[in-house]
Amino acid sequence: MADDNRPLKYARYAIGEIILVVIGILIALQINNWNEERKLKEIEKQYLMSIKSGINLSQKELMRVIDDSKEISKSADTLIMLLAYDEFDLLEGMVLDSLLFNAGDYSIISMNDASIQEIYNTGSLDIFQDERIRKILSSWTERIHQIRKFEGESEYLSRRYNEYIINFIDISRYELRLSAVIPEKRKELLKDPLLRNHLGRIYGTHQHMNQIYTAEKSILDSLRILIDQNLSK
Repeated sequence: MADDNRPLKYARYAIGEIILVVIGILIALQINNWNEERKLKEIEKQYLMSIKSGINLSQKELMRVIDDSKEISKSADTLIMLLAYDEFDLLEGMVLDSLLFNAGDYSIISMNDASIQEIYNTGSLDIFQDERIRKILSSWTERIHQIRKFEGESEYLSRRYNEYIINFIDISRYELRLSAVIPEKRKELLKDPLLRNHLGRIYGTHQHMNQIYTAEKSILDSLRILIDQNLSK
């Protein structure tokens, strides 16, 4: 009878060994999953900290271009209004120079987006647990493309405008502390509809750029808040 029970004992032993091996494998897999999850969370944390650092620098740049676009559109608008009402007496000396030259300026933002570009290049967007963060980052390239589009338009308008007004100024007059506008050409310049057309396009473009820059600053402010919330968990 002892010999008859021996196969059953062996079977029970073998089954027990298999169960132990399976349990061991499951535990090992779970530990591995925990380790992988911990590594992913650490990578996510590093990305969040890096993005936050880039946001802080980008916000300073955004404030600069917001102020620049506001100043450019304001100069163009002021000059348009004075020309429209023939207030030529108010456009004397350096006042005219300041408005003319400020309206012809433009600026391009330098975004600190190295971390975001790395996320796109490595396809790591899914590493972020917060859907709100993923949503903001997923629209990044589209928003930057829109900004660059209007910056290109601004640069083009500035170049055309400055090519136009160069026909009416003489920079060497600054050495005599005089307005750069050539006196004999001043009236022609102020009466020229082409000047107002240039100024109108510059005003409209920089007004829109100001809105885009301001909107982007607001989006990055929201992203920074979300990052702080996730880092504090």
